[in-house]
Amino acid sequence: MTREQLQKHRESHTKINSWWLKDAMGIECSRICDACESAAMREYQLEVFDADSYREVVDEPIDD
Repeated sequence: MTREQLQKHRESHTKINSWWLKDAMGIECSRICDACESAAMREYQLEVFDADSYREVVDEPIDD
């Protein structure tokens, strides 16, 4: 599923047929359903869904 297809598909989501994809800290990332879950997850670094890896990504120093 391309990014454009995913965006169009998301228009069909309701509270009944979809749910929030959340990162390891419980932050809502994207509204998803079974049909688009894997495509939606590819938009994010996989580390944000793993608690141990999440800390490493978040704790990286910010360059000036």
